Amino acid sequence: MEKYISPDKLMTMKDAVEKFVHNGDSFVFANCLTGMPLAAVHEVIRSGKKGMMVFQQGGIEEIDLLAEAGTVDRIALAYNFRAGGKRIITPLDRAMKEKRVKVEEFTNFTLLSMMKAGAMGYPFIPVLSGIRETDVVKRHGFFGDNKFAEVEDPFSKQKVLVVKGQNPDFALMHVQRADRAGNGQLWGAMINSKWAALASKKIILTTEKIVDTAVIRSSPHLTIAPAHKVCAVVECPWGAHPCELAGHYDYDIVFRAMYLGSNGTAAGMKGWMDEWIYNLPDREAYIKHYTDKFGAELLDKLRAKPFLSAPADYGFTFTQEWDENNYSTKFGMTMDQFVKHLEEKGVLIESAGGEK
Repeated sequence: MEKYISPDKLMTMKDAVEKFVHNGDSFVFANCLTGMPLAAVHEVIRSGKKGMMVFQQGGIEEIDLLAEAGTVDRIALAYNFRAGGKRIITPLDRAMKEKRVKVEEFTNFTLLSMMKAGAMGYPFIPVLSGIRETDVVKRHGFFGDNKFAEVEDPFSKQKVLVVKGQNPDFALMHVQRADRAGNGQLWGAMINSKWAALASKKIILTTEKIVDTAVIRSSPHLTIAPAHKVCAVVECPWGAHPCELAGHYDYDIVFRAMYLGSNGTAAGMKGWMDEWIYNLPDREAYIKHYTDKFGAELLDKLRAKPFLSAPADYGFTFTQEWDENNYSTKFGMTMDQFVKHLEEKGVLIESAGGEK
């Protein structure tokens, strides 16, 4: 039997976006509020892609950036952060007022339920009925009749509110570590990560660090992004900055305040995006610009202090069923004798290729 060799999906962020992101695609963020894949967002914006639709449960700057850049024209959203109250006009406010984007409002629960249904292959899934009387249900935007519906409960015969399962074209996701095949491990506050990642048709994964597959196998419970879903892996230290990421760095409140101070006007937002996105080729240049401007000491202060979890023991005997001589103590025979026994019983199954 030939040894299986895992595919190597490691590439640059630019190559990943060029290969797997297309005009008009739908996508979902498989991070929410913490660990946001902002390096990936910046590259999608730099790529000049247009006409896209995004799902996000809790937006911070990524939704404003995508709206300002004209990357997205439809947004399915539960929440988007704003600072300064009504006196501040955010980039999303301007984009909506100028009709550059359409926004469809959901609750966190209903938006997550759409992803959960999509991940499990369900056409729809029930949601809590308490929101029936709200505008979230009553108002329909670009989703039209594909937002909410009612079905009959076969048990109680009562009407049940449901949402349609969604399978975005891709997910953007940032994790602490991954192997080259695309097995991504995330810990800390995950919120929507599991269902958003599994609902998407493919995942573009950025990671703080590439590790050997043996590391992944030593803690399988942390694997949120399975390799078969991942189309590209990008090693990207500080890929979530200015968000926090458990085990790596804290939230950069000073930098985000600087951003929020810039986004209140179109001119201010353009200046910020020119400086931190368009004039920088990649995340490495972004971090260099940060340290050149503010000093490496400020960045170092954000680095996380170790706080290790207790190890979990996944041990078994790890003995092989068949020894080096192809003899099984459990069956008391060699492999050849075992195959002959199956043939005599008439239960040997051949594969589609004719192999036994």
